[in-house]
Amino acid sequence: MAGLAAGVIATGVMLFLSATFSGVSLPEEFGSAITGIMPPSWFEYLHQAIGADAKHYLFYIILLGQCLVFALSGAIFNRRVNSASKPLEWQQGSLLAFILWLFAGLILLPAIGSGFFGANLNAGFVAGMISLAVVGVVFGLLFVLFQRWITAHVPDEEKAGAQPSQALQKAASEADDDYGRISRRELVQRGIVLAGIGLLGIGLWKFITDGLSTSKVPVAQLLQNYKSKIMPPPMPNYGAITPVKFLSPEVTSNDQFYVVSKNLYADPTVSANGWRLVVYGQVKNVFSLTYDQLLAQPMQTQYESLMCISNEVGGPYMSNAQWEGIPLRDLLQRAGVKPGATKVVFYAADDYSDSIHLSKALEPTTLLAVRMNGVTLPDEHGFPARMLVPGIYGMKHVKWLTRIEVVNTNYQGYWQQRGWSDDAPVRLTSRIDTPLDGSSVPANRITYIAGVAFSGDKGISEVDVSTDMGRTWQRATLKKPLSALTWVLWELPWKPAPGSYVVTVRAIDLEGNVQDPNEAPPLPNGSSGYHSITLSAS
Repeated sequence: MAGLAAGVIATGVMLFLSATFSGVSLPEEFGSAITGIMPPSWFEYLHQAIGADAKHYLFYIILLGQCLVFALSGAIFNRRVNSASKPLEWQQGSLLAFILWLFAGLILLPAIGSGFFGANLNAGFVAGMISLAVVGVVFGLLFVLFQRWITAHVPDEEKAGAQPSQALQKAASEADDDYGRISRRELVQRGIVLAGIGLLGIGLWKFITDGLSTSKVPVAQLLQNYKSKIMPPPMPNYGAITPVKFLSPEVTSNDQFYVVSKNLYADPTVSANGWRLVVYGQVKNVFSLTYDQLLAQPMQTQYESLMCISNEVGGPYMSNAQWEGIPLRDLLQRAGVKPGATKVVFYAADDYSDSIHLSKALEPTTLLAVRMNGVTLPDEHGFPARMLVPGIYGMKHVKWLTRIEVVNTNYQGYWQQRGWSDDAPVRLTSRIDTPLDGSSVPANRITYIAGVAFSGDKGISEVDVSTDMGRTWQRATLKKPLSALTWVLWELPWKPAPGSYVVTVRAIDLEGNVQDPNEAPPLPNGSSGYHSITLSAS
């Protein structure tokens, strides 16, 4: 109990140091290691069953496990050095702290690929040694404090009485060991059963609330008259859009812009003081920029929408903003890319990394962004600087940048090592924002069906809406987009007769590509299918 109480506090200190001083967080590193060895099919199942909160559940499980490891280490230490159950000495707590420090730094972290004391992490060897030492000292001293308090409060009658014979002591010890073995076995079995029931319950809840399909129309029916491409592409039907409730704003405010990262607990908070961006690798001129030097570079502004590759059809992980930053090609031209270079790798303060092809890096709209919607880039969106790479999913738009490396190898980033697409082009998608799924609308009166459509950097030429299970389609009005890199707002006035309806939407891009009705999960290339909702009119 003393070990558990001290472990809970020490774990809290570890998370605090990780969030504020770039200390090593064992739960974060173990979570990253687990997702790295997890088969992609398992990852996809958990993502489908639990959703974006899956990583939070994983974090809580690891956090609980760490607290139990602290408790177990305290119990073992107390039994080995203190068989008489006397109050521990403070130097014994320091010894325990030293043992755990060495165990974490020399065994645990190297075993999961983080290096000795986290040398392979962005925080580095020294920060890892110091943060783990602080956590160890907190745990060791608190463990002694709690153990002494508990020992002092053991009832006197338990300390008194005749000493049993050696035979009785041996028999009691063997019985205690057997009981412990049975208890541990039963505990593990019950834990597995409870975890299975929990996952099953979460999956059932998701099925009841969301269903298994993004479309309520059979795919075979949608495929009957489907053409994958229309040539020449339709001319966009631009016009005025009537403001309606629940329709996404054309520009997403910073606090409403979706946030996704690999981190289980906390995203990094990076200070501009001391921050430097290093450009190196297969270049002729290695250089670095301070934050002030970066802000002094020539800037350009562009509107661009981002979408997470884990977004389901009709999902919320898609937003639009105005960005200001430095074209990446300007930095690469200053560095002088060597012949034979193939990719550009981005490294982040949270030890995340990803890469893009050099040809994509040299496009004029690939930006190193420092401002968002007219203000300094918020912490949660990548301060001091983040990447913007139009046309590909958000995992490539690396946040909290620290280094840019030009390489001549086929570098695979954090999520690519876990089975996700490397090229990751945005798949054409459309979403119904309003009316809400399952709602009721007035019959024989105008109702506006509205939403957004997005194709990465290919634009939108047409959005079609069906209210009869995909048998017929009506062309929606499009609001002219802010740029060729953003989503498009669309709207269709509809006057329904009394009854029940399934409303479905599809989009066509400016190249004539028609949205794919075949349903696919997000892993590995992004989701596909048509978004549908059910309505009643009365």
